Amino acid sequence: MIALRAARAFDGDRFLDNAVVVVDGNVITDVGESVPAGVDVVDLGDALLTPGLIDSHQHLVFNAQGTLEEQVAGVSDDELRERARANAQRALRAGITTIRDLGDRNYVTVGLRDDATLPTILAAGPPLTPEQGHCWFLGGECGDTDALVAAVGERRARGCDVVKIMVTGGALTPTYPMWRSQFTTDQLRAVVAAAHDVGLPVAAHCHGVGGIASAVEVGVDTIEHCTFFTESGGSEPDETLLHAIIAAGIPVSVTLGQLPGGEPPPVIKANFETMLDAFRFFVHNGGTAVVGTDAGIGPPKPHDVLPYAYDTLLGIGMTPERALQAMTSKSADVIGLGDRKGRLAPGYDADVLATGAALTEVRGVWLRGERVV
Repeated sequence: MIALRAARAFDGDRFLDNAVVVVDGNVITDVGESVPAGVDVVDLGDALLTPGLIDSHQHLVFNAQGTLEEQVAGVSDDELRERARANAQRALRAGITTIRDLGDRNYVTVGLRDDATLPTILAAGPPLTPEQGHCWFLGGECGDTDALVAAVGERRARGCDVVKIMVTGGALTPTYPMWRSQFTTDQLRAVVAAAHDVGLPVAAHCHGVGGIASAVEVGVDTIEHCTFFTESGGSEPDETLLHAIIAAGIPVSVTLGQLPGGEPPPVIKANFETMLDAFRFFVHNGGTAVVGTDAGIGPPKPHDVLPYAYDTLLGIGMTPERALQAMTSKSADVIGLGDRKGRLAPGYDADVLATGAALTEVRGVWLRGERVV
């Protein structure tokens, strides 16, 4: 047993002063102000303890260099697996102890989940996409409804944790514009039904307004990005659709977090403030937003970039508590791990981050009770 002591803690819901987190093996047994007799103390001084951070949307097989296709072309599965391992380790050193990987090739990340030295990984395998659709080069092409349903069954058989479907095109694959829907509503409905029948949630990549509306109609489990692009090339958030997402209770995994000085793709940069306004409206009207960085897609987004999203969350009007929830307890709830991740509480996994005044100022990381930084 050890006791982690710091001036402050955020337990997943609220801030605490003079905090002591007691760890026994790989679980937390107590959170309070006193150290049990006979327990060794790790005194972190003027630090903040938080639950390990959770990134709800990464791509561990990407290395942020070149186009997405170039990042995987000519690279063997073994090389991709080792790249994914190194990227997960980089994330861990920043205090990211849980990662939802929403798109690999040939299921290479699935095999990393048993590695006790890595963050907890939820893996989607290759994302479902039409022929030559967004990220087709990852191997998830599906030509019709039967192929989509069969692909869900394959992911279940492979042991995937979630089904990822590219509802619309994406900015980084030239074959489909990001506003364009890649599947019909009926096809999406078939995917959601097939996935839910075998106990898998569906994460829906949606940039276009039409795709977002279809995703809401069929009841996906999370909407990724949710940027409201239209054929005009701009982001045009619709308050009616935003209210529909809220009423449906569908969480949005908002794509935030980039290195200082980095820039997103031009089409995103040109519309970024409009998208932030939409997210501000969404959370202020009761929507659930968590952070998925899309780490790996380009130079501003290495796999340890999540802490940089915190200030952006404050900028859209979140309180410090709510911003941290979006990267810890709320995110754990959204990805299905809320009973053991994202909180400093008895019975929860001992994933703990200690920082200075900024989340990027790492002073210690514990993964399942073992100190790794």
